[in-house]
Amino acid sequence: MAGSTPTGLRRPATAFVYAALTFAIAVGPAAAVTPIDWPDLKDPTAARYEDAFEHLYLSELRSLAAVYRIRNGLKSGGLTLEERAKLERRLKDEEAKLAAAGIQTDQLLAQRDEVARRRAEARLQGNSDLAGKDVAITGYVIPVLDETGAAKYGYLVSGYGMCSHVPAPAPNQIIFYRLEEDWAEAELYKPVLLQGRLDLSVSRQTINLLDGDVTITASFDMDVTDIRALEPQKRDVGDRGFRSFTRKP
Repeated sequence: MAGSTPTGLRRPATAFVYAALTFAIAVGPAAAVTPIDWPDLKDPTAARYEDAFEHLYLSELRSLAAVYRIRNGLKSGGLTLEERAKLERRLKDEEAKLAAAGIQTDQLLAQRDEVARRRAEARLQGNSDLAGKDVAITGYVIPVLDETGAAKYGYLVSGYGMCSHVPAPAPNQIIFYRLEEDWAEAELYKPVLLQGRLDLSVSRQTINLLDGDVTITASFDMDVTDIRALEPQKRDVGDRGFRSFTRKP
């Protein structure tokens, strides 16, 4: 059943962030609730690192990747003299382009593994200052059916279509949420405000979404105490909404 496109609001979530949070905090329970936005979820310490590749043009990154692949290819055996000569000519051309652009190829490639590690860490690590706090945040939901067919949990992301029409965001930009009861109004990419206790807990799950199987990794989870749709949604008989996908066993 994957492939049906649900009706949904397609403007960015940031358009309603502060108005929705102000309303929710004003009329919500007396307990202290911290309004947050998506950048707040990132670990500020992990995000501070020197990325030597950040300011390179795409063509330069492609040349660097080509140099890396060709050098490894030349180290491997089984090449004919003609194949080796062809690779060496290509390597010389790519290295010359990088040198003309003032790029220190060997120095950059020596940092490749460390930068990749720091990038992965920056995408995964969540802000520990938010762990255990009651927060309110707006976004778009990806509800998931459990074994009984109930929509008691799912994912909150910052933009419409994430994980299906566009790649999944970084794990620290995804919240896995849990509800106490089945949410009858659940609909794929419905704009909502979620309020509840936020915790740092990495989870990974494969679901069948609009474009097929998608593995989602989330750095946060939330036990939801309040969920509010931010704009009424028109629904008709032909709209299967979120029920076009389910949890993978």
